[in-house]
Amino acid sequence: MAASTPPKPTTRKTTTTRKRPAAKAPADLGVVLDDAAAKAETDALVAEREPLFTVGGVTYTIPKRVPPSWSMKAYRIATEQGDSAALEFAVEKLLTEEAWEALQECETVTPTAWEKVLNVLVDRILPGGVLGPKA
Repeated sequence: MAASTPPKPTTRKTTTTRKRPAAKAPADLGVVLDDAAAKAETDALVAEREPLFTVGGVTYTIPKRVPPSWSMKAYRIATEQGDSAALEFAVEKLLTEEAWEALQECETVTPTAWEKVLNVLVDRILPGGVLGPKA
């Protein structure tokens, strides 16, 4: 009988497991843009207003500051559809229907006053002359 060779001992490698940081929950990755606090902040921006013009003894106002989303939309509209379309968007967002109606119906709006109103609207929604030279 032949001598049998014993099986070779197997060596088992042990590995140390490095602990990875726990995966972050989505809220931990950045800013939540659409929660109740953000809504309240943007509502407050629009609610804080200042006078723009007066017609017939009524003073019409616009927001002192606008939500960045309005500016982003106005910029996109300006680049895709042109300055006139962006100005139309600004008028719709910044002026109430009553203010726009009063402005259109006022027979004594001078070119200088009209230019000032347009410039304020453009500067408010797209600060820094993004739409190019003022009217």
